[in-house]
Amino acid sequence: MNSQVTINQKIIADAHVHIHKCFELDQLLNASLVNFQKISRMKTDTENSVFLIFLTEMLGDFEFSKILESAQNHQQINNWKLAPTQELISISATNNENQKIFIIAGRQIVTAEKLEVLALISDNEFADGLTVETTIKNIVSKESIPVLPWGVGKWVGKRGNILQKLLNSDTLSMVNLGDNSGRPNFWSRPSYFQLAEEKGWKILPGTDPLPLKSEYTRPGSFGFIVEGEFNIVEPGKSMKKILLDPTTSIQPYGSLETPFRFIRNQFAIRYGAHN
Repeated sequence: MNSQVTINQKIIADAHVHIHKCFELDQLLNASLVNFQKISRMKTDTENSVFLIFLTEMLGDFEFSKILESAQNHQQINNWKLAPTQELISISATNNENQKIFIIAGRQIVTAEKLEVLALISDNEFADGLTVETTIKNIVSKESIPVLPWGVGKWVGKRGNILQKLLNSDTLSMVNLGDNSGRPNFWSRPSYFQLAEEKGWKILPGTDPLPLKSEYTRPGSFGFIVEGEFNIVEPGKSMKKILLDPTTSIQPYGSLETPFRFIRNQFAIRYGAHN
């Protein structure tokens, strides 16, 4: 590839994004761009930053397929033009000011133990309800990147013991953990993160927006920065290579949830409120 296609760049990414039915895609992209640009100004060179969203779609959700179809038809969604890349797992969204965000396909799976596992950089479907080890092996067999994301109440008790066992296992060599912005700032950092880092696993942060109307502003506000050779026509393939490289350094960014918003959101999710 020539230097105009593949160049070494700072990549700012959100590793855990849902496009819920209460979100409008153009509004989510507008908010993501604002968040990414803010981080870019603080942490990198704005002129040399790539902005990237990893979708993590749940069973029955096919927003990426809809976006890909729109991209293949070169459709415009308000101020965003969608276009395909040279791979079926990613699309580019470019606004009227020629500012770009890449969207990469991925899934979220619920295991038999009620743990969540993300399959990043994948347009495959994965069955819910299998054991966590089988799920991870299935994801790896499809050449996708497995991530075990933090979630409220998900890493305690029996499920915490299962995660501990995975961290102590030598049978799973390619697993990452995921932090997310919904983790309240008054809780201490889970000890599993340090254990994972000692094992050489990466921590890939993302926003994990909740299915509440106001949460469309989340994507891009919490994530990670990496540097590597990025191919604009094969962004998914580029990111897979970067993330699988054991020498890649992950620089997290973003703020954890405030106590007020954490409690408000948990109440809204549990009691069906909308904001």
